[in-house]
Amino acid sequence: MENCNENVIEWFKGEKRATLTLTQVRHCTRIKKLSEAHPLECEIVAENKDGSIVAHIPTNWIKINPSRNISEEQREQARERMKANRR
Repeated sequence: MENCNENVIEWFKGEKRATLTLTQVRHCTRIKKLSEAHPLECEIVAENKDGSIVAHIPTNWIKINPSRNISEEQREQARERMKANRR
């Protein structure tokens, strides 16, 4: 897996299932756990000798979430709100 670092998500418009090819250990582990918890929705099709996997997942599981860019002041305000909510 060290020589290959390609991760691919592939699906066709209108399809309910996407195919993933993953080489990063953290993503492979996550998909393996999801396949155990949701065997009807998440199917591991192949596990390769290099540790990479090929899996099918529902397309509605695919999300694109950009990182939030917040200031230190906003971060501190959120921290204080969380402290207040825990009390």
